[in-house]
Amino acid sequence: MNAVGQNVSTYLSASAQERPNHPALVSGAMHPKFSSLSFAKLNQIVDQATVELFRNKISPGDRTLLFVNPGPDLIIWAFALFRLGAIPVVIDPGMGLRSFMACIRRTKPDAMVGVSKAFWLSRFLPKSFQSVRRRYLVRPGLYGEDYPNGTKPAEVSADENSLAAIVFTSGSTGAPKGVLYLHRTFASQISALKSVFEMEAGEVDMTTLPIFGLFNPALGITSVLPDIDPRRPAKADPKKLIGTILEHNVTTAFASPVIGERIATECTLKQKRLPSMRRFLLAGAPVPPCLAETLEHCLPNGRVIIPYGATEALPVSWTDGNQVKEAKESILAGKGSLIGRPTPEARVVLVPVKQAPLPDYSSDYAGLHSGEVGEISVSGPMVTAGYDRMPGATCDARFKIGNLVYHRMGDLGYFDGAKNLRFLGRKVECVQSQAGPIETERCEPAIAQLAGVKRCALIGIGKPPCQEPCLVIEPDRSFVRKAGEVILRKEILLTARRMFPEYNISRVIFERKMPVDARHNAKIHRLSLSKKWTPRVLKKPALGKLQ
Repeated sequence: MNAVGQNVSTYLSASAQERPNHPALVSGAMHPKFSSLSFAKLNQIVDQATVELFRNKISPGDRTLLFVNPGPDLIIWAFALFRLGAIPVVIDPGMGLRSFMACIRRTKPDAMVGVSKAFWLSRFLPKSFQSVRRRYLVRPGLYGEDYPNGTKPAEVSADENSLAAIVFTSGSTGAPKGVLYLHRTFASQISALKSVFEMEAGEVDMTTLPIFGLFNPALGITSVLPDIDPRRPAKADPKKLIGTILEHNVTTAFASPVIGERIATECTLKQKRLPSMRRFLLAGAPVPPCLAETLEHCLPNGRVIIPYGATEALPVSWTDGNQVKEAKESILAGKGSLIGRPTPEARVVLVPVKQAPLPDYSSDYAGLHSGEVGEISVSGPMVTAGYDRMPGATCDARFKIGNLVYHRMGDLGYFDGAKNLRFLGRKVECVQSQAGPIETERCEPAIAQLAGVKRCALIGIGKPPCQEPCLVIEPDRSFVRKAGEVILRKEILLTARRMFPEYNISRVIFERKMPVDARHNAKIHRLSLSKKWTPRVLKKPALGKLQ
């Protein structure tokens, strides 16, 4: 193996040298046999894992499906693959078996590092795994002293522009895509966490999103792994999460709004505060102003931070709870969710909403003017290298302004008078009515804050450009039992007509449970709702209307 270059795993080696005895991983009840690993011990185990992979013929450049349990296994084996020079392929198992298998077939991995369940699945569905030539079974006992020793390997050198990993999107508005992460992409994101969000070595992070745990060892930050099923964050026990924060003096956390809401509700109900917290990052879906305000009240020494980005580019911009609180009135009035100012290294422009591919623009093109709605696009070191083995999708998502390559985020928005970026919703979910386009974030925040409404989605009934705007509501069942659906529907329609008369919303449909993404449990699948309810409304035109 060659000398150390720009390999991502060198960050872990540096943390092990600088903070050898400081805890790197601390686990909760989810891993009862595992209590704590120092940075030195974690680095040693990664070395041992690297030797095991090398012995089993996994080589630099091998695309390696990483099919392990979230938590310590994901962190250890990902860094072992980095160190070896192999390319971990990370797919969210919560996306469903059919999508998961499609991702494997498209990626065509050379190798697999997985638990016994992965081996069983590969035998049961061999066609999806036919490209896999080498397999390594991850057995229990990795954290014990009896794990096989081997000659300490050196990190494989890696040019900053070489491929580090393939990380799949959640597929919330389409088929999941493999995103190409270069070593410089990871380096840029690590730098942003330090400079933009002021994360420091020695802090303690409650890691609710497994993939985010890969950044902590590189930052010298302790990862506390709470008792939570990462595939179902909406079912997390807030009492356990709060207990984890208090017990371990957690200073930072990155979570979906669903988890943030559960913690904020429990803290408010039990009158608890989280004094050790410096920051609580909420991402994955728009953050309601009331949530930002309530959660920030629970952090006497910290603040709520709302970063904006996607698997393809993160972070793009950010704001905090105080700014959202100040913008609350405009957000509820339909001016869009606040996602703040671009990060220092991000160049953000708004381009006209057009079908792909976009033309390339001259170097003096500055995008749409302030207040004009367009598609949010970004250029900078945080932007990944495109989609794996999907040249058409990569071409559709990219365009140039001069010599700079921009990525189309697929989101609609605009710059307001204060030069803050406003988010109006996904481009593909915009309702195309006869009166014109209606972005989802125009009216959803105002309806979602009504009593009796747990979740709200604006969908289009019918085909563009003649869709009927319709509100789909996941109601609070206790409210409905007391007041009834008719009362709730009437209140929703009165609010929509009063605040947004130009949208002509006259139909409210109740959905027992909204379909949401597996990663955050926060992004609503509006397209699937539209597909479900369009034929039902056409069959029964009075559905969802006041009688």
